[in-house]
Amino acid sequence: MLSCRKLGVLNKMFGRLSEALQNAADVLAPPPTPLQDFEYHWRIIKNFYGSDHDLPKVHISNTNVPFHLEELLQILIREQTSDQGKSELDSRECLEYLLEAKPLDLLVEKALSDTPPGIRVLTLSWLRRFLSCTEDPPVTGSIFESIQKLLTLCNGNGSAYEKEEILFLTTVAALVRKNPSYVNLFLPSHQHLVPLTSTLLGMAPTKPPKGNPLFDCSKKDPKRISLVPDTAASTSSADQIDACDTNSSNRDSISSSKVAFSCDCDGSEDRFTLLDSIVLYLDSPDHTVVVRAGEAALILTSLPTIDLSCGAVKSSLDTFGTYLMEKVWYFCQRIPEDMNPEDIDDVSVSWGLTPRDSDAMDFIGRPQLVEFLAWLDYADCVAKECENLHPNMSDKFRTLLLENAIEPSLLDTNAPFMLLLIAKIIRQIHSAAFMNEIATWLVAEENISAIVGGDCLLTILIENCQYNTPLVFHTLLFVEALLENPNERILHGMLFCYLNRRGYCDPAAQAVQTWSDEEDERQKRRGSATIAVKSRTLAPANIMKIINNFLLLLPRQMLNESVGTCYEEYMKDANQHYRTWIKKTENFNWPVEAVFPDKDDPTPECISPISGNFVPPRGPKRESQCNDSGISEENFYEGPLLKLLFRHIRNMATQPYEFNLGVIAVMSKLALLPHPYLHEILLNPEIAVAPGASTLWTVLQDVAKQLLLEIPRIEGFQQKIAQTEERLLTNPPLL
Repeated sequence: MLSCRKLGVLNKMFGRLSEALQNAADVLAPPPTPLQDFEYHWRIIKNFYGSDHDLPKVHISNTNVPFHLEELLQILIREQTSDQGKSELDSRECLEYLLEAKPLDLLVEKALSDTPPGIRVLTLSWLRRFLSCTEDPPVTGSIFESIQKLLTLCNGNGSAYEKEEILFLTTVAALVRKNPSYVNLFLPSHQHLVPLTSTLLGMAPTKPPKGNPLFDCSKKDPKRISLVPDTAASTSSADQIDACDTNSSNRDSISSSKVAFSCDCDGSEDRFTLLDSIVLYLDSPDHTVVVRAGEAALILTSLPTIDLSCGAVKSSLDTFGTYLMEKVWYFCQRIPEDMNPEDIDDVSVSWGLTPRDSDAMDFIGRPQLVEFLAWLDYADCVAKECENLHPNMSDKFRTLLLENAIEPSLLDTNAPFMLLLIAKIIRQIHSAAFMNEIATWLVAEENISAIVGGDCLLTILIENCQYNTPLVFHTLLFVEALLENPNERILHGMLFCYLNRRGYCDPAAQAVQTWSDEEDERQKRRGSATIAVKSRTLAPANIMKIINNFLLLLPRQMLNESVGTCYEEYMKDANQHYRTWIKKTENFNWPVEAVFPDKDDPTPECISPISGNFVPPRGPKRESQCNDSGISEENFYEGPLLKLLFRHIRNMATQPYEFNLGVIAVMSKLALLPHPYLHEILLNPEIAVAPGASTLWTVLQDVAKQLLLEIPRIEGFQQKIAQTEERLLTNPPLL
């Protein structure tokens, strides 16, 4: 015990003595300045390289070089932090030393030969962290020369360091997005423009982004990345990728004005070298590397200030767009034909932030399908973010994928599989450019006024299943996908080119006040409406009228105690559903109310859905024509889709329950479209129906008559109908 006490006293005495000696040393020799400390650590590294003859045999991790390099970086970061409140940066002596003494030249030289082993990845990591952790790093002079030399190493050849290489390239891409004038550094013919463009008004960063999920790999759920600006004057950005990235000011609020420079690039020779280097990593077998490369390419191609008049930029962008679409086409071709079509809808995949080797149930064709959908999702994201940057991407999407890969099988015995595959593609697409190409592919015309139905691919696909029952279900799923991702041209070719003459109404019948007229009177009483409506047919005063009229269709034998209230379970979310569809179609040029066209209006020629020949337009004036069976019928034709749906609604009593739910799902979505002509033919039981025409109301009347005959033959009908009602209310169909 005594010895322990003596030892404690001695330790305390020596500690005080050491402190006193240190204080005396500080008086005689003050602590080194940051610059002296910086020079010391660099001198240790330089001496190490100059004195050790066995250097190639020693891995860099077994030396003190990583420690001294880390100290150099921390000194630069501390120097930046201490100068943040100052107006001048002349005191950043360590940064000036880095630029003037060019210590990075030695590191890059060793990295090129990877001598000693591991120095390449250490150099890539150090420079990457320097660029991301330093406030406005000076990418000029020796720093840019080092970046350029390291770019030559990043060639996507499957090296052992490809993860560190793509992280380095991603950081440089984020730096270019932070200051778009740096694009010229990677355009050999434009490098002389950097000193000028970097000082131009509107090109400098002004606002730091926060919480951008682009580089957040901790999230496991599928997530689409968006860089599209919310306003014309601002655009979102990508944060840096390292732990110290929160200290960087990766700012990306760029002026929408662009300064034009004359381009002297040779489009066939000059390239956007940074983008070309990044694209090489999209073929990596490592999914993490591919996702990083995709993010970096997305950052560069979505630059708001990128100049498409530059030959080098355009050449690299065209190559990138072509590469993506060829990759999508290739993986589509690899999907096996013996794959079960029903498995297509079970796959949910995003190009980033979701591992491709998930624990989902495996089945034939799943790896190929997942790969195809992942690349399609990425190409769609590029087309959405860079809407005007890849004019050739959209064309190749249609020619390579739709026309060459899908269309041949869509019209042969493999039609069920391809119908479900194209439905999956339509549901996954978010870019307007790709959806417009699908519309061109299906309806052929790019001008809505020129669409008259007829022998376009969309009509052929729907008519192919008219009398082919096994194909109907797959066609309905295809149509449902078109309704969920609406396109004005597709809807016009599928529905409204047949309804816009209002041929389903009989103008010669006794005039009855229409719902539009009723809504006019209501607005007069309350004052003119200040908010435009999409369809007056579904005016608030008409909702209950619709419900009550359709409830009266039910035979009394089908009514139970809950009738009259059960529909409320379906209607409680109807308002939200309708608002969703109004938002989806807000940019469509649809009429507000259903009116007959003026007699003096010129009417376009129409194509007969039976013969394919030109016939007079189907308007209020009724003319007889013969169908394919030679039986005369009135001239109104509701179009192949409504004809298909009306026929199967009439046959509901003899069709499987699941099939009927599919028909109901499509019809429900049609009823939600805010178009007055569609609302009339589907929801208005009071219009005077033209002879030979059908509406949903008249079709359901036929069904009700069939039920009156069938119900007495069903034993225990009331109990069965109650069970069915309970099942529907517990798990209603998705509208």
